[in-house]
Amino acid sequence: MLGGYSQILESNGHFYFALVVSTLMAQLIQTVHTADLPPLKRKALPRVAIASRAPVFFLCSLLLLVSTPDMAFSFTQGDLYRQAKAATVLIVGINDESNALSFGSGVFISEQGLVLTNAHVVEDSTRLFVYIRNQAVDPAAQVLAIDSDLDIAALRVQTNLPVPFLPLAAEVPDEGTPTIAVGYPRVADVLHMGLTLHASVIPMTITGAAMGRSRTSGLPIPFVQTVGMLNAGSSGGPLVHSETGELAGLVVHTVPYLEQVKNAGGERLGAVMMRAGLSYSIPVSRLRDWLQKNRITFPTKQTREGPLTPREQELPTRAFLTTAHLLHLMAAVLHQDGDLLDLAIQHYESALQLEPERPDVLRNLGLAFAAKGEMDRARAAYERAFAHTPSDPALLKNMGELRYLMRDTQGAAELYRAALRQDACLVSASLGLGTVLQARGQVEEAKQALRRAAACPSSSSDAVYHVGLALEQQGLGRDALQVWEDFLEQTHSASVNELPIHNKIRQRVAQLRAQLTPQDRGFSAAPIASSAQSSAPKVAY
Repeated sequence: MLGGYSQILESNGHFYFALVVSTLMAQLIQTVHTADLPPLKRKALPRVAIASRAPVFFLCSLLLLVSTPDMAFSFTQGDLYRQAKAATVLIVGINDESNALSFGSGVFISEQGLVLTNAHVVEDSTRLFVYIRNQAVDPAAQVLAIDSDLDIAALRVQTNLPVPFLPLAAEVPDEGTPTIAVGYPRVADVLHMGLTLHASVIPMTITGAAMGRSRTSGLPIPFVQTVGMLNAGSSGGPLVHSETGELAGLVVHTVPYLEQVKNAGGERLGAVMMRAGLSYSIPVSRLRDWLQKNRITFPTKQTREGPLTPREQELPTRAFLTTAHLLHLMAAVLHQDGDLLDLAIQHYESALQLEPERPDVLRNLGLAFAAKGEMDRARAAYERAFAHTPSDPALLKNMGELRYLMRDTQGAAELYRAALRQDACLVSASLGLGTVLQARGQVEEAKQALRRAAACPSSSSDAVYHVGLALEQQGLGRDALQVWEDFLEQTHSASVNELPIHNKIRQRVAQLRAQLTPQDRGFSAAPIASSAQSSAPKVAY
């Protein structure tokens, strides 16, 4: 019990205040009572007075705590910053059509992994990666709802880490209320400096409501105006009430302007982009209405009964690994950018300095070396990982890819087969095996490998699309058609980020239907159990 009290005292200066005031009140009561007694009776008082002061002290303390609950359960600025940063995520969108990257922020608003962000952060992306602090990555976040007009989107994120969240405030705070904005501005610049991923916190002040227009239909709607220096990349991040720790809004706009640059003689040299120190957020009232309209459940009130969040120590190895994953992903999208790969390798090696034989770090390091064309270093990293995890199907597949690049087709085929013995539905291994067998002239065996992949449950729309393409290339058009038709029949609706790949599948289906006669459409295969897979650099914790 004393341990519980000590935790409250350590984290709560206001509790100290209540105790001090109640002590002074009790002493004042005692002094007044003893002053009224005759002088001869004062010496006989102490034992009685001590016994009578205890209930007075207790009642005064209780009255103070009950009458000022916010004071009793307030939190330090450090608590607020830690909670707000832990609840804020980095969202990376990838458009596979244009090989473009987009960055934005988001915020957890429930323990179930519900994230709010701006629609413009996610709507043009075919794939989404959500970075939870600098400690974990979700490569398959689900888009629950999106509203391009109001610029709001809701995602469902899966993670094994605890999910600190920010409850929604009941209403927008008044003008002059201190707030903080949290996000991941200018991520690429920070990463190029060799630093690990970390959210930034900017003190802000609410200066009132400003009317604006909705994003696509132009309807008049209010925004929360704040002052404080924000940079691009903060979009979708939380605006947090500094006194309650509640979500007051969702950052959506910062105000840029062009500053004229002149030489000493006053001649204009050009212009540079600056930030005006003004920003605008979607008010919490609109967020609440939108969630209810879309039937997305969220905590209706704050139920905090103490400090916001226990101080969870971040692990440096995870910070290096997660940052390396982001750099590696960026490099892959940007046609294996050498500078980004070098930075990723540096972070992988920093993680290995802390944990020298982590197989997941070694495997990703091998992937980065292979992307740079450093085959010997890639093979050495893979072999070190293999010594610890010889049955890892993803590692075996990567080793097969490396052997194929080194023109060892027999070794590549053996490694692909080994991977498929561990996971019969590792689609990328089946596709690799089909390519190797085709190169070796084993056409029928290549077709069988692809048919087995086609019989597996759909792991993702992207995997289904590429399996169908591989079947087409092997002259198995009817098999490709069956795979795609089954997938479209089973998938009644696609999230916004999956629509482009679904449209591609529909286009290929229409073309194949026109080419094939009804008699050509015969395909059947027994389903095979599958485990989850990802083509992105792997992060395992």
